[in-house]
Amino acid sequence: MPSRTPPPAVRINIPTVNISEAWAPAPLRKQRVLGTRLVRFYLPCVLLLSLVVNIYYITRPAPLALPSTLASTRQDGATGHRGVAEADLGQLTDLVVVPGHGVYLGAGSPLDEANWYLLAQQRGEVGAFMAHIGKGVEMVKEHEQALLVFSGGQTRVEAGAHSEAQGYWAAAERMGWLTNDVFRRVVTEEFARDSLENVLFSIARFHELTGNYPDRITVVGFEFKRERFVNLHRRALQYPRIRFNYIGINPPGDAKRLAANEKKDGYDLFARDLYACA
Repeated sequence: MPSRTPPPAVRINIPTVNISEAWAPAPLRKQRVLGTRLVRFYLPCVLLLSLVVNIYYITRPAPLALPSTLASTRQDGATGHRGVAEADLGQLTDLVVVPGHGVYLGAGSPLDEANWYLLAQQRGEVGAFMAHIGKGVEMVKEHEQALLVFSGGQTRVEAGAHSEAQGYWAAAERMGWLTNDVFRRVVTEEFARDSLENVLFSIARFHELTGNYPDRITVVGFEFKRERFVNLHRRALQYPRIRFNYIGINPPGDAKRLAANEKKDGYDLFARDLYACA
């Protein structure tokens, strides 16, 4: 019998279809496609944003540091000293005096001149006042045997019963500088009317609180008044030079002009009369 040639094979291509997709409704398939596209678009954006934020926080410059005396600025008026224990002031040996020059009202930021009673020529000097206050607090923080006295009486009629010393204490408290470790060692003397009385009455205040006289005295004030305190007031009180220190911080302005005015209006007056009795 003649051989039969088999018919050619027919190849049928059957597309592969995901069963879940094949039977999913058309709207659901569109949602899945849209969701995939959104993920592919937004995920790189999120990653890029995260990268930028991390780079910023890693490479950003550090904020300018405040002077050490201003580092713990609070300015919220809170006290927070209820738990402070009574200090044994009888063990203190050193006196730090910060003479007052203006009256802080006790409300608002002490860095704002609008919150002070000032003479016309004292405009622009509040920063120096605050530097004096801060330096005084800094010293009693560093020396556990020191007592800080803010000294100054009721020198401004407009301020009523507010004294310079009271204002300086309130400014330090407002700034958050009177922490528990120094709170009991920062006090006021509210009767001094001039620079000699700043020192004399602060010594008396030290004796009132400790029962002793200070072994060493440090005055924090204007640099242009250094000679008045060191050469005249110290001599008037017969206090040893080796135990008397002065830290001077000037306000902004012409230092030579400030020194000339000081010599005429301050130093020369006390040089003629050490006790200002004339």
